[in-house]
Amino acid sequence: MLIVVQSFQLFTLILIIPLPILTYLWFKYYNVLINEGMKYAGDKYVEEEIILLPTSSKTVKISGKTVILVYGVNPWITIRINGGAKQKVFKIRLLNQIGELELINESKVFQVKVKLRYSA
Repeated sequence: MLIVVQSFQLFTLILIIPLPILTYLWFKYYNVLINEGMKYAGDKYVEEEIILLPTSSKTVKISGKTVILVYGVNPWITIRINGGAKQKVFKIRLLNQIGELELINESKVFQVKVKLRYSA
């Protein structure tokens, strides 16, 4: 009985130890990805912040390199480029397009904040 308890404790310890390490690495590299993604638009850029209310959309003109950063309670939005197919965006998306960008908040409850950074 003692061997079973000790092996269970060892097994539990092996499962629990990687959790703080993986959590630390996730938060460290998440910030690196977001910061480097925001540099995609270049040194000269125009930044615009948009608040999308639940089940609303907004269309903006884009030309060239664009960074879409979604933050708030719900990190998902849907985009449509030049009237094409809908595409889901989670947190960050890098674009190099010319035309119209439609930002759609499909959430029925939460508003979403979107930061757009265009190359100037």
